[in-house]
Amino acid sequence: MTDGLLETIIQLEKRIQADAAEEQARAEAWQTRELAALQTAIAEAHTDREQRYRQLLDARKAELLREGAAMEAAASAWCERMASLDERCLHDVLERHLAAILPGGDNDHPHGQG
Repeated sequence: MTDGLLETIIQLEKRIQADAAEEQARAEAWQTRELAALQTAIAEAHTDREQRYRQLLDARKAELLREGAAMEAAASAWCERMASLDERCLHDVLERHLAAILPGGDNDHPHGQG
């Protein structure tokens, strides 16, 4: 081979190596940009999901508070109704229930003793 041809081959090899190094640098820069974009998208998605969960949690909490208040109001109303019953009414109800569960029916003295 002549010196000129060898020099041309060496120059072409150096240019190929420089082009490859440039392409490698561009690929690494693209990879870095894409990774940053993906990390940003993941962070945004995480923030959006967390915000949605907080909204759902707040809505459920409000719903449970409303249900609790309604239950408390119903229990309070029931207690007031029970407190307003007169003694005679309570006595009559108690006698009917006791007659149903105790042996001997209405007779509270066993064996006819009284």
